Amino acid sequence: MKRILVLALAAAAALLTFSCGSEPRGEADEYINFLYANMPHPDFAAHPFEFWEANVEKTLEVRERMGWDIPEREFRHFVLPLRVNNEPLDDFRTLYADTLCARVDGLSLEEAALEINHWCHEMATYQPSDGRTSSPLQTIRRGVGRCGEESVLAVAALRAAGIPARQVYTPRWAHTDDNHAWVEVFVDGRWQFMGACEPEPRLNMAWFTGPVSRALILHTKVFGDYHGDEDVIQRTPCYTEINVIRGYVPARRSVVTVLDEAGRPVQGARVEFKIYNYGEYYTVAAYSSDSKGQAALDMGCGDMVAWASKGDRFGLAVIGSEAVTVTLDHKVGERFALDLDIVPPVEDPLPSGASPEEVTRNSERLHVEDSLRDARPKGNDAVIDAFLSAHDDSNARALLASLSVKDLGDVTRDVLEDAYAHIDGVFNPLRDCPRVGLEPLKPFFSELESALTLSSREEVAEWVEKNIELDTERNPQGLNMAPIDVWHSRKADAGNRDIFFVALCRAMGLEAQLDALTGDTRLETKPRGRLSASFSGKGDPEYYHHFTLARIEEGTAKLLTFDEDSDHNPWTAVFPLDLDEGYYMLTSGTRLADGSVLSHAEFFTVAADASTSVPLLMRSADDRISVLGTMDADRFLSKTGRGYYLLAVLGDRDEPTNHCVRQLESIVPQLEEWGRPLLMAGPAVGRAQASSTANSLGRLSKLIPVDDSDGSILEMLASGCKSASRQLPVVTVCDSFGRIVYFSQGYNTSLAEDLKRVLPQL
Repeated sequence: MKRILVLALAAAAALLTFSCGSEPRGEADEYINFLYANMPHPDFAAHPFEFWEANVEKTLEVRERMGWDIPEREFRHFVLPLRVNNEPLDDFRTLYADTLCARVDGLSLEEAALEINHWCHEMATYQPSDGRTSSPLQTIRRGVGRCGEESVLAVAALRAAGIPARQVYTPRWAHTDDNHAWVEVFVDGRWQFMGACEPEPRLNMAWFTGPVSRALILHTKVFGDYHGDEDVIQRTPCYTEINVIRGYVPARRSVVTVLDEAGRPVQGARVEFKIYNYGEYYTVAAYSSDSKGQAALDMGCGDMVAWASKGDRFGLAVIGSEAVTVTLDHKVGERFALDLDIVPPVEDPLPSGASPEEVTRNSERLHVEDSLRDARPKGNDAVIDAFLSAHDDSNARALLASLSVKDLGDVTRDVLEDAYAHIDGVFNPLRDCPRVGLEPLKPFFSELESALTLSSREEVAEWVEKNIELDTERNPQGLNMAPIDVWHSRKADAGNRDIFFVALCRAMGLEAQLDALTGDTRLETKPRGRLSASFSGKGDPEYYHHFTLARIEEGTAKLLTFDEDSDHNPWTAVFPLDLDEGYYMLTSGTRLADGSVLSHAEFFTVAADASTSVPLLMRSADDRISVLGTMDADRFLSKTGRGYYLLAVLGDRDEPTNHCVRQLESIVPQLEEWGRPLLMAGPAVGRAQASSTANSLGRLSKLIPVDDSDGSILEMLASGCKSASRQLPVVTVCDSFGRIVYFSQGYNTSLAEDLKRVLPQL
């Protein structure tokens, strides 16, 4: 306990010194003061003063060395901070700043930004994974990352070289079920974009220029109290969230007016702007209505959903223009249903300024960088092998099996040894696993069990309630804390306190976990009822793909979470379901080929000790299948015969193509049952046929490669469907008469679902 007291006193002294307006002792101290004044509590708790001091000193050293002409505002908010989004912080800047500066020495700011992105591509490439965000060093160790991790790495690398950079997110696409992140750099007095770890020959070039033209909102979180020209989504004690949509596409400012049932403006209503995605109405911005009952957002020229609430009254409406009215005409507890038709913006890809020669040289360089990355030692095998060599038994193997693939890629030896030493008898994942939620993995078992003796979950809960201060201000982003950091700081927000509660239970030898649906500790037994659903349509609707459940609390909807890593959560496995009593919404939607959604929502109450049944309605889209364009089918007739077939033109080693191949892989059984040919063209085909990725597709009895070395197939399909873009991949459903009845271009994570819906109707 003495060590804890010393740490607490040291932390308090640092906070008083650097966040209470003390007189700065120099330039470095001024910037340290800025970091501490705006720092979220998890960062304060996880890292000592010396960590921040070393990083600030390195940052100032780089500024002097490189001599970039960076305005103070951009330096303070977009170079100095280590935090990019929700990743754990590490020593990346102090370890790699010199390497990166040497690599770009003598280059212009634009050339340096492009070159650093090439370095990032040497370090990591795209691979999807779970929701835990890796740190830059963890991503380098694994050599792969999802877009959020690639962009964290790229921003960290750019800032380490003194270049202002920020991560830009579309929190949800409007036309397909996913999101995406990339990078902006401040060059020549303005923000310009690039794909993270996806180098192009020039700035403002990326594979996502087509999808981004259909975006509804693009945002970034800026460290500190930032004041720029962008639309502000929210200000918090630690960051300013801004909306940068106007930097990419034509946008409108949509004003939502909230009225009561008598037609009077409602002040102080919560107004949420939502995008339909992953089977839910996902909130991307929220405001409080003013004295006129109004709240406004800059957004792309497509549909959002406005959800307004105050007290026990709420209402919904589609935002399809510059002004919409939402009436609070529904009451919590009311049983009703609602249909909403939602249309995304039309695609209008941003132009590219690179010459064909530049594109060719860049592509050749990417292949070299792929080879360099493939040859570089990666992964965490040395740690895992050493652990198993020391403990070659079933408990050690069970401990490793309890961790995710990503965890195994970056878990440290001390975490494994700490958990292994805690096992009493046979490994029990609810008692011995070091992973609770998405928190950073650090050892905690030995320190907690040597400090406390608690014999029941109730005693643990009482200890946590008395000794861990609830922080409601200094973690507005909900950053994850390691349980040991909560223990040392004795402070946490509600989510991290719940994670600490589970960790402390496990350290005391008690089984505990977070509830899979709600994320809470389930310490208190709440009255529950049973929910059943009825479905009579075609197919097998899946959670996140076709429908979701949300509990409505204090006027807003809170999503119930299932295993997001599972590729298959069919409705028959979800229902019947035991839920806490309360008011709920079942949302479903049918995504059409043009990205539009036919959505449906059921509002209902689940009563304690009672059964409730609701319809799971997938609105029909049969009448939406029509001829979208035409093409020359005679050139393929000898391969396809008469009837329908799939014709796909793939890209080369890019993220949209990787998504496309995985989507097609996921429906191999349905494609085989359909029994029609799949014609595949493009530079990725030959390589894919020899790779493990395409082995699933290789099982198709009618997979037929076709030559498109001259790009004529792509040109025919794009022009036939009047697409201005030549973005790959392109996937079409055609027939031997030359009719195109389905057309997908570029990044489309709904491809598999589209085809599962369309093909049975042909």
